[in-house]
Amino acid sequence: MNSLRYDFNLPWRGAVIGAVFYAGLSFFMAHLAKNGAGAFSICLISLSVLFAILALFMVARRIIFPRMLELTDDAILFPHGFPKTRITRIVFGDIVGMRDGTLTAHPSFSMATGNGTFEIGAARFKNIEHYHAVRNFICSKTSIMLPEDKSGQSVWKTGWSPNPILCWKEPEDYIRYRTHIAVSKPLLLRLARAGWFFAHCFGFILLCRLILNFSQLPTFPDAGFLVLAAFVTVFFTSLHWLNATYPARVTQITVRENGITQLSGKQTANLNYGDCRGWTVVERGFEGHTFHILLLQRPKYVFEVALPDINTRDRLIQIFNDKKISQLRDLKPSWELRL
Repeated sequence: MNSLRYDFNLPWRGAVIGAVFYAGLSFFMAHLAKNGAGAFSICLISLSVLFAILALFMVARRIIFPRMLELTDDAILFPHGFPKTRITRIVFGDIVGMRDGTLTAHPSFSMATGNGTFEIGAARFKNIEHYHAVRNFICSKTSIMLPEDKSGQSVWKTGWSPNPILCWKEPEDYIRYRTHIAVSKPLLLRLARAGWFFAHCFGFILLCRLILNFSQLPTFPDAGFLVLAAFVTVFFTSLHWLNATYPARVTQITVRENGITQLSGKQTANLNYGDCRGWTVVERGFEGHTFHILLLQRPKYVFEVALPDINTRDRLIQIFNDKKISQLRDLKPSWELRL
């Protein structure tokens, strides 16, 4: 199998800046350790040693452990991670979308997959020609064409390529339907779940208190600490209660040739058709409305989204049939499986 390999190291300037940053943290922790005592001083000394090792590692990795970006016939071997380098295999067929995105002097492009979004920037290559060679190779393998200007440079673009096959937003009535399901559950059950969350949160804060006492660090008086802990726990429990009461928000769905993108607020999730074990569409009624809800069985959870109309449902069914994704009629929404 033929492959292309390119130097994909952090620039020397970035490695030096990182080494100086960790070295500064190391000296700062060592300075604090002089004024400490007991377990607290030992923790600071340990952090000082750790940051010193990271400072040396930033430079040593650049010299001794160079990173290589490898392009094969069917995938990209993408090096990333710190301090240990991990290699993620990105299959070309799993790339849902691509886009150019640079707000600096160095161009870059991003690839959205079901395992996350990966960015390749020109700053990591020895020269701009290697960056364009990698970019063009990936575009040719994925059949996704990114815009270019007359000089052959990439053009910054906010949207993703390729253009979507389908795109819609969930109906507002569906959000009210999900909220109705949450609040219609027995109040005692909801209070019990909130109480269980309160107990976990309060217990974690008390554990932190015990650790501080063991380290002989100054803390609040017992009465003041309990009041503060109760206030913090009630705050987080309230957020938990609101999240359980209003479990859904408007979601935008984009269907492309290789996968589906879900945009909910500022959170984006991508899924590949290859990760789908099966699908079904269920109908649920609420206040005279009939909702068509798409259920996609993923390896660890069920992807759930409301469809805007019957035409979208029929087009999705045709796409799933073309992708040879089997229909699972026994799938049910997650909120109907919970007590």
